[in-house]
Amino acid sequence: MARKRREYFHAGVQLVWIIDPRARTVAVYRSADNAMVVDNSQLLTADDMLPGFEVNLGELFAHLDQTPPTIEKTSP
Repeated sequence: MARKRREYFHAGVQLVWIIDPRARTVAVYRSADNAMVVDNSQLLTADDMLPGFEVNLGELFAHLDQTPPTIEKTSP
């Protein structure tokens, strides 16, 4: 992940979100090695990049509780 983040920022990306559905957190990177972790009690915003954009992480992660996990079947 760290290598890919460096590649993104080297290419000019200004914001990377890494979502961890199990921990119900989002790591917000504004540089390749500096993250702020946002949890499901907070809003995820990006006003400087996407004015007015916000996601209630509690509501987003609550959908995980309502959606049954998919299990892929493999043929023998």
